[in-house]
Amino acid sequence: MKKITAIFLLSILLVFSGCNQETDNTVSTQSSSESNDLSASINTETSTEWPEITENGVNEELLMQNIDTETLETIAAELQALCDEVIEEEQQNPEIMFTEGFTRVFEKERYKKVVGMGDIAMKPLYLIIYKSEDSGMYEYICARALYDLSGFDFDWINSEEFLEKFNKEILEIRKQSST
Repeated sequence: MKKITAIFLLSILLVFSGCNQETDNTVSTQSSSESNDLSASINTETSTEWPEITENGVNEELLMQNIDTETLETIAAELQALCDEVIEEEQQNPEIMFTEGFTRVFEKERYKKVVGMGDIAMKPLYLIIYKSEDSGMYEYICARALYDLSGFDFDWINSEEFLEKFNKEILEIRKQSST
């Protein structure tokens, strides 16, 4: 888990040092759906407030300008601690995955705290997923939090697929609101 934190912090440093690259995060896989009581609706106004997401990719410089660093650090710390907690639980009780499943993670206080931050957490969560080279538990939890905050309703199976579909939703809503 320390590797994830180090990679994330390195990615943030690269962005601050002027590394700017547009990326197409297209992944085509079959997906499954999950729902959560914490979901909130995203409205058209909020969706059009994502100028960082364009038809040509993501404007990383603009994304970084529109993120509160303290919020980003809080989210990263809370969700990293959550991952550590989940791993420890599973090491102490390997059957927990069978008895309680992974959805127990979304009932944990750290997860609720991040989702409870509301819209201010959306862009930091997006950045974490976008800059990560991994698609593991940490990124999945970030994607799930952003999914819950966005209120979008689409199927996805991993953070890469989530990001692709999230971008498409933002662009589609923007397109519909401009007509």
